[in-house]
Amino acid sequence: MEPMRRALRIARAVLGSPWTRVSGTVVGLAILARTINLPQAVASLAHADPLWIAAALGLTMLAVAASVVEWGVLLRTSNAPAGAGPGSVLSWRRLSSSYLQGMFFTQMLPAGVGGDAMRTVEMGRQVGHGNVLASLAGSRLAGMLGMTCWGIAAAILLRALLGTGVVIVIAALAMAVVIIWLLALSADRLVPHRLLARVSGAMSRGVRSFSDAFAGYRRHPHAVAQSLLVGAAGWGFNLLALSVAARAIGVDLSWTVLAVCIPITLLVALAPFSINGLGLREGVLVALLSHSGVSIAHAGAISVLIDLQMIPFAVLGAVLWSRHRRSSRSPVELAVEIAAIEDAALAGLTPGTPRLQRRDPAVQRLPGGPRGADRRPVGEADITG
Repeated sequence: MEPMRRALRIARAVLGSPWTRVSGTVVGLAILARTINLPQAVASLAHADPLWIAAALGLTMLAVAASVVEWGVLLRTSNAPAGAGPGSVLSWRRLSSSYLQGMFFTQMLPAGVGGDAMRTVEMGRQVGHGNVLASLAGSRLAGMLGMTCWGIAAAILLRALLGTGVVIVIAALAMAVVIIWLLALSADRLVPHRLLARVSGAMSRGVRSFSDAFAGYRRHPHAVAQSLLVGAAGWGFNLLALSVAARAIGVDLSWTVLAVCIPITLLVALAPFSINGLGLREGVLVALLSHSGVSIAHAGAISVLIDLQMIPFAVLGAVLWSRHRRSSRSPVELAVEIAAIEDAALAGLTPGTPRLQRRDPAVQRLPGGPRGADRRPVGEADITG
């Protein structure tokens, strides 16, 4: 038993090492470079039709907007302490800004979840970390369900080429997502909160906040329906954008092929021995597209286009984040605001506790205070400025 545990610890250490990720990425890129014809792939990109590229960018913009709505409708439904007015943290302008900043961190950080972590930290200070985490999990599930629905439709249309087994696998994945949704919506009834409280008070509070947010979604089924529908529409815009981008380099690539291939590459990107699946997902996509009749050079160019698809929006997110950093308050003022928020949360649990906002003059000048209601939230960075 002890040798097995030692082997598991060694395997966990090796897979978790950054050097393993770097090595896996380098190997994947090297294999990809040897597989495709780089000069032809670069030539295909250099001669891309700018009008088709512009159309693909416009469709991608619609997909990004759908992702903002898919996430925002859940967060705005949560029992957050902030309102949803034009100047609040839950306004669509602020949500769009936060989402774009998150895209920048997703592209920059190797773990692939940098954007979610950024949104959780930044917005959790004002609306509660449990609310933000629940909205992120719900939006991910909505996107996955939309992706699997498009995949089922594509697999049915390509049944003669793929076979019935692929349809069954994708349908099973969609059913699994639905089951996860149902369990999450009933988590407040299923999770043993008392047992968790005995194990860890902090864990119990975190899980309760998360499950309470999903309970709020259950009481507002229209919000869940909106998130699911918008998520499916956003994935459709994304598939159409990729098909149009392929047309820009002279490849007539149907959305049905992409609807089956892209989810597979997303699964490959979860491999623990590569940085965001870089090199691996491109190699798998090239293999899948070449199997469907696309030339190796064009398949390599399409894989590069997919990698570059979100770069313009990540650059915009970097600009917004830079503005956010310049407009942020000093660490002392930020610490006072965080203390005020924590004190307000404690006061909600224990009504008899005096609130910091009533006794600290510095807090009176913060957003949400008696003399700070007309001021913008801390570090607000929006699209229009």
